[in-house]
Amino acid sequence: MGEFRHIQPYLRSYICTVGKEGSTMRKLLSGVLMLLLAAGPLAAQTSEWKQYKNTNGNFTVQFPGEPTDTVNKTEEGAQSHTLLAREGAALYTVVYTVMTSEQKVNDATYQAFKTGVFNELPKCEASAEQPASPVLEGYIGHAYRLSCDMPNAKVAIVGNLYWGKHYAFAVMTMFPASVAEPAVAEKTFIGSFAVIDAAK
Repeated sequence: MGEFRHIQPYLRSYICTVGKEGSTMRKLLSGVLMLLLAAGPLAAQTSEWKQYKNTNGNFTVQFPGEPTDTVNKTEEGAQSHTLLAREGAALYTVVYTVMTSEQKVNDATYQAFKTGVFNELPKCEASAEQPASPVLEGYIGHAYRLSCDMPNAKVAIVGNLYWGKHYAFAVMTMFPASVAEPAVAEKTFIGSFAVIDAAK
C-alpha cells in the first residue's frame, strides 16, 4: 500500500461550503485517508463483504469487513465521520456529515458542496459528471471518476457525492492507477449504498 502514502496529505479533508441566505456555512468532511497508516493490519485479514448499517449517518452499505469509524470534526450544528475499510490495494470509504439545520437541496447548494470537495483535491482531474447510481430520494447526487497525480504515484478514485437536507455523503473507492479497478467497486460497494429514512 505504499502507493497511497503520498496522497494522504492531499485527501486529508473535504471542505463543504454552502451559501445560505447571506451567510456562508462551512462544514468539514475530513479524513478520507487519515486512517491509512492505522488501516495496515486490515490488509492481512480475509475480507468478507457484509451489510453495514449506520443509524447516526442514516445509511447502509456493504463493506469488506468491519470498517473503522473516526469522528473527523464536530462543529456547532454538524458532525463529520469517516468510515474506512481496505481490501487488497483498494480503500473503500464513506465520509458523511450530519447537519442539524435543514439545508436547501438544489443545484446551487450541491455545486458549492462539490466545489468544496474538489478544491481539496488539487492534483486530481475529474471526468464528466454523471448521474449517481443508485439514486437517493431527496438527494442530489452525481458520480465521478478522478485521476490524481501525486508524488511517485497515480491514484484513481471512483464514487458518488450526495447532498441532502441533513446529510452529505462521499462514497468512494480509491486504488492505485497501476492496477485494475476492483470489480466490486461499483456494484458491491457503491451500488449498495442506501439511506435508511429518506424523509430525514
